[in-house]
Amino acid sequence: MSAPVRRRAWVVLKQLPARTDSGGRQRSRAVLDAYAAVFDDVQVVGFDTWPAWREDLPGHVTVHEVPAPSPTPGAVLRGSVFAGKWFSARIRDLLAAQVRPGDIVHVDFPQMAVNVPAGVPVDVLDLHNVEADLLRRRLRTEHRLLGRVLAPEVARFARFELASARRARVVTACSRRDQEVLAAAGIASTFVPNGVTVSAAGATEPPRTRRALFVGAMDYGPNKQALRWFLDEVWPLVLQRVPQARFAAVGRGLAGSHPRPSGEPDGAEFHSDVASVDPFYEQADVCVVPLLSGGGTKIKLVEALSRGRAVVTTSLGLEGLEEHREVLRVADGAPAFADALAGLLAEPETAAQLGAAAAQAARSFSWESAMAPLRDLLVSMRTS
Repeated sequence: MSAPVRRRAWVVLKQLPARTDSGGRQRSRAVLDAYAAVFDDVQVVGFDTWPAWREDLPGHVTVHEVPAPSPTPGAVLRGSVFAGKWFSARIRDLLAAQVRPGDIVHVDFPQMAVNVPAGVPVDVLDLHNVEADLLRRRLRTEHRLLGRVLAPEVARFARFELASARRARVVTACSRRDQEVLAAAGIASTFVPNGVTVSAAGATEPPRTRRALFVGAMDYGPNKQALRWFLDEVWPLVLQRVPQARFAAVGRGLAGSHPRPSGEPDGAEFHSDVASVDPFYEQADVCVVPLLSGGGTKIKLVEALSRGRAVVTTSLGLEGLEEHREVLRVADGAPAFADALAGLLAEPETAAQLGAAAAQAARSFSWESAMAPLRDLLVSMRTS
């Protein structure tokens, strides 16, 4: 009797998670860790470099670093400009030459499916978001004129994304809204939520100093839009009710991409590219997630809850965490958002009680817990 073929796993990533300074990279690293826990030979392919991967990863994981994507007219025609711009002949040729029958292939982000040759099966497609739906919503709220111009291209991308989902044996989604969008197209999906990187600081007691906090990278359009709206429309209303309130915005790129060119409003301060967000969480009583566009579960919201902080967010910010609505304040529109935030800042004890409930709910938010449905799928695939 011949020995069974050793089954390998291939994980195709947009960006190698050498850093975890964005929600996408955090999820990609959690996905990679799930594969490393199940398979004894994991091949990782992705853009950028990861100089320390041999020290960061178990010995049975191999990383193939690939230079930046090089789109071609054929890739753009096949998958729209939004997918075609991620095409890499290096990745396509690598998969075509090295993926063996019986190997498991995971594609992270639907755009990366443009790199998988037709003869290579896709076993798992992790959407992160339904990207076409996210793109439509962002264009509608951030760039309406551009949205009308790009509507045909967005429609092409939507068709590519749904075709990629139908090609995969399993599709994983990180929010209930994404599952509903997929179901409307006749595509079943498995819910694999976002999690949080557990900080050594953990949940701490809020200082009761009437300080609010926003954390978000300014190279992500929805974050920049959210912070500008908050500063222009919400914060002045908060100061009218709680004059002693203070606000801090912390995020990558704040120095070079300031959301408010006219300067910092009263009671607000900005911190760009900080070494650690821990001190800012420790100094805050309430965190704000004032998103007006975007999609999927908001990792920064999950992080704030895990730190034991009261959170005020919009209905869109709540997406993916609807079952935890009772430990949040959800408000849409500037007056309602300001009322919710001012009420918590004016009553630090109430904010502390809400934060304690948030920390209790967040015990299940670790990436290890979030990835449990994916690991279960992988175990079944490995043994099938």
